[in-house]
Amino acid sequence: MSGQLFLVSLGVGDPENLTLRARDVLLKADVLLGSETDRDQFPAIFQERPIHEAGHGLFTPMFRRHATEDEARAFEARVRELVRRSVREGKTVAVLGYGDPTLYGPRVGYLHEFHDLQPVVIPGISAFNAANAALACAVTQGGGTQSVVLAPAKNANTQYDGRDTLAEIGKGQPTLALFTMKMQLPQVVEQLRRNYPDETPVALVCHAGRQETQTVIRSTVGGLLDLSATQRLPFECMMYVGEFLRADHGAPSGMWR
Repeated sequence: MSGQLFLVSLGVGDPENLTLRARDVLLKADVLLGSETDRDQFPAIFQERPIHEAGHGLFTPMFRRHATEDEARAFEARVRELVRRSVREGKTVAVLGYGDPTLYGPRVGYLHEFHDLQPVVIPGISAFNAANAALACAVTQGGGTQSVVLAPAKNANTQYDGRDTLAEIGKGQPTLALFTMKMQLPQVVEQLRRNYPDETPVALVCHAGRQETQTVIRSTVGGLLDLSATQRLPFECMMYVGEFLRADHGAPSGMWR
């Protein structure tokens, strides 16, 4: 008898954003891999069941940048033995992820490491989905383009040497949906200005999916640095750049939180 391995998204924002399918899998799971902070968000689901540490970036080069080689090997060996033994014994194993777990997800390495176990991904509401809803307008209806490009804003950082810098992907002036983790805003603005006029609208969606703290801040490419000069950008933030924002007059605006 063999079990099943799942990569389950907890979604983003409020606990109510958890999908019914994810809830069902989590309730029946025999083995959970995530973090203890996950229990705080969903106490009714996890209750007192043990949650094994899943690591951040495990089975990817990302993890090895934050651990010594010996630490990485030992951690991965423990998790590898737990997952394979549990599935072999017929148990249901759930690895906890967030948002779209395959989009910059810290647990996506499990899919490669255990591909022979045919893991099943349970999708969830991502920051992109939740931020689109907060903007409440058609993201694909830009002035001269219908394309939407998802990218990490850190691709504008001076040390980044990939082919997909913001300056490169912005040449056709598509709508940009940027994940802002580890970004350097001056470099982002400098690269955006190579393709987008200063008056191009920008929206910053903070804490997308969290009803009490979700905020939309309006600016322009040319005004971003002035707006952020005395304010702190929260970690949970999506940045949108594009003409589609000109058609939006109803979404709420606010101050930095």
